[in-house]
Amino acid sequence: MAKFALLIGVSEYEPGLTPLPAAVKDVEAMQRILQHPEIGDFDQVKPLLNPERQAMEEAIETLFSGRQKDDLVLLFFSGHGIKDESGKLYFGTRNTRKTDKGELVRSTAVAASFVHDIMSNSRPKSRHQVVILDCCFSGAFAEGMSAKSAKDDGFVDLKNQLGQEGRAVLTSSTSTQYSFEQQGADISTYTRYIVEGLGTGVADRDQDGWISVDELHEYARQKVQEVAPAMRPEIYAIKEGYKIKLAKAPIGDPKLIYRREVEYWVKGGDGEISFTGRTTLDEKRNTLELSSEKTATIEAQVLEPIKVYKQKLQRYEQALRTEIEHGFPLSDRTHADLTRLQQVLGLRDEDIALVKAPIIAEQQPSTPVPTPLEQALGLTDEDIALVEAPIIAEQQPSTPGNPTPHPSRKKNFLLFMGLFIGAVSCFGAGVWFSPKLNQPLTTAVASCQNNTQPERGLKISLGEEILLKGDTNSEKQAGIQAFANNHFQTAIEKFTSYRQTCRLDPEALIYLNNAQALKKGNPLKIAVSVPIGSTQNIAKEILRGVAQAQDEVNTNGGINGKLLQVAIANDDNDPIEAVQLATQFVKDASILAVVGHNASNASLSAAPAYQRDGLVMISPTSFAQNLAGIGNYIFRTVPNVSLMADGLSRYAIKAAGKTNFFICVDSKAIDNQSFKDEFVKAIKAAGGTINSTNCDVSASNFNPNAVISQAISNGADALVLGLYIDRIKQGLAVAQANKGRLALFSSPTLYTLETFQVGKADINGMVLAAPWHPQALSGNPFGQKSQKFWGGIVNWRTATAYDATKAIIAGLQLSNTRDELQQVLHSPNFSVDGATGKIKFSSSGDRIDNTIFLVKVQQKSGSNDYEFVPLPNPK
Repeated sequence: MAKFALLIGVSEYEPGLTPLPAAVKDVEAMQRILQHPEIGDFDQVKPLLNPERQAMEEAIETLFSGRQKDDLVLLFFSGHGIKDESGKLYFGTRNTRKTDKGELVRSTAVAASFVHDIMSNSRPKSRHQVVILDCCFSGAFAEGMSAKSAKDDGFVDLKNQLGQEGRAVLTSSTSTQYSFEQQGADISTYTRYIVEGLGTGVADRDQDGWISVDELHEYARQKVQEVAPAMRPEIYAIKEGYKIKLAKAPIGDPKLIYRREVEYWVKGGDGEISFTGRTTLDEKRNTLELSSEKTATIEAQVLEPIKVYKQKLQRYEQALRTEIEHGFPLSDRTHADLTRLQQVLGLRDEDIALVKAPIIAEQQPSTPVPTPLEQALGLTDEDIALVEAPIIAEQQPSTPGNPTPHPSRKKNFLLFMGLFIGAVSCFGAGVWFSPKLNQPLTTAVASCQNNTQPERGLKISLGEEILLKGDTNSEKQAGIQAFANNHFQTAIEKFTSYRQTCRLDPEALIYLNNAQALKKGNPLKIAVSVPIGSTQNIAKEILRGVAQAQDEVNTNGGINGKLLQVAIANDDNDPIEAVQLATQFVKDASILAVVGHNASNASLSAAPAYQRDGLVMISPTSFAQNLAGIGNYIFRTVPNVSLMADGLSRYAIKAAGKTNFFICVDSKAIDNQSFKDEFVKAIKAAGGTINSTNCDVSASNFNPNAVISQAISNGADALVLGLYIDRIKQGLAVAQANKGRLALFSSPTLYTLETFQVGKADINGMVLAAPWHPQALSGNPFGQKSQKFWGGIVNWRTATAYDATKAIIAGLQLSNTRDELQQVLHSPNFSVDGATGKIKFSSSGDRIDNTIFLVKVQQKSGSNDYEFVPLPNPK
């Protein structure tokens, strides 16, 4: 077997393409490693720097021509990757240029299809082919070069354009992201860790003396994401392509043994070496007889990515603080500039959320803002103090030592005045209403409404404040006042009375249980974070699952004799507020776990805070792929998005017979982008095609009629909606423009009553993937129990929130410390029966053996109403 490599680096370009000085350095670094007799040991390594198109094509053809079946052939490219309007990939050359209209002149670049044909048709043909691409596939042109760049969805089908059995394609970033050069470094970030993994031998994960393609990819991916988390290296390989052996690795080398030990302690310490780790490493150094200089060099290499990442956060923080000094709130232009900096630094939204949260919090006014009631009555703080003093003196707490913080005197007075002036009876607010048992729960109950708009902003309450502002009456307000004054028996009576007529309000049930827990004393405490201010109906759906699980355990005596109390928090689905809440939760030592957050943007942003300080977070609704494995304190009870995309795509192709899929998403929502990425992969694997029409509901020039017309003219026969919960109306506008012409499919986001209210006949027949349906699991009692409990049919968010709470309860029955709780949940022996089946967690925090279900929107017979009905999953 012989080994051949062609290393192409293009650093010089025509005007309009950004120069890439590191590209030629990448080639030099790869050449040293591949030629080294103890590492790559390649028979021939040819560098090709800054070639024009013809020279590059000739070199590629020469590389693959005349090779024997057992030969290993490697093609490395560092430079710009460019996608044309039809989605085809090209590799930039020295003379690559554009037309006057900003379009790629294809004859000046090398098409990926050319490379694919050369690799596939060369005779004889090597069975071991490797392509390593250190480039990005969109955004390569300088700003303003491509007139149609705004319509680019960033997707490149690399698997089909370059992949084949026996071949492996490694890329520095996914098709939708940039490939970043590290500031101050000679070579690019990705090539650096490819070279490091091969050169040191540390990429040899199974320690068999050989570094295979999949081992090299995994090492480089991990290291790259430590430096630039937004950069996601990918591998496209089929069967034996994963196991192609690229280089030799030393066995028993003291430096490599020490390096692996350092990697272990750095990973376990979140970038820092603990005292125990330092002691272990010192002992290891002595045993291996390594000098302090050598071990210091090894440690510096291992810690370098984390150091660079922290420096990037510091640069972003400095820029943000400087912009705030020039003016706050920040202008739209400043937000755009900071977003551009974030992209260049390779940081995700969740990374910068940790930086933003404390800085933005510092900008809040220190002087209390008068409430509307104060303004209306024309009262000052001094006026209030004179009136409230005798009232407060009468309201001494009856339970000493209670952990609930006593509200301010001003708050008590305003609450008293508000009740006196503006209280509305539950029966006086409207006609009493209770839904039929076989109907979905209504969005609100007339008798419990005061038509107050939900407040946005950070709020946490155990029962001293109403967060669901639209659901209240005098009984609930009286319960709140009693709770705030530690009169728990009165609070219990008032909340119980309120629930007799306002059954659907989960907040009141949680507060009722909290009052009972505090009256008994020594409760266990968890928190739930929901988007009350932005999507109150979704918040209620999640709270119902938490409330039902809390009520069940407390009714049955609690957790080892201790009742469970739940703090409700409002994060508005906002990443920054989610981080602020997470920071408050971890500081409150009495909180043992958190159910939340709802949107993936919020969960991903808050997760590092929970992980850093060791507090279990279980999200019932976050689908984003990269939430898995983010830390051992992070879990979720909703299925992984790849399962839903796979089930939905198989149904769409096999059962519905669709072949050309037009996908419409919200590019600003991480979970929707994850759904799109996974759905595209599943469609391709099942033999379908992706329509080239771009549809982004968050785009400023979004036009649903235009995108539908374009998709149909491009041959689409199916429309897939992957929407953010706050933008359902924009997404359903596409369904309305569709007018039934394309078959409709959707992510679980549209499994909500708002879909029926807005979509109506336009969404009839739409098929969705869902984590749960009341009729999905025969023999599971949750569906019937919840229907009786709430007086109507709940949806999947209630079921997965119930499961998240059930998992925490089951874990607390075995241990009630934060650290031990996460260990219990990770235990292979842990399981509990939930609404969606058996709850067990993998090491990544995802569910094990999770099932997804397909449901269809169907009009009820003889009615203008619609419902979700279950469908059989295709095999």
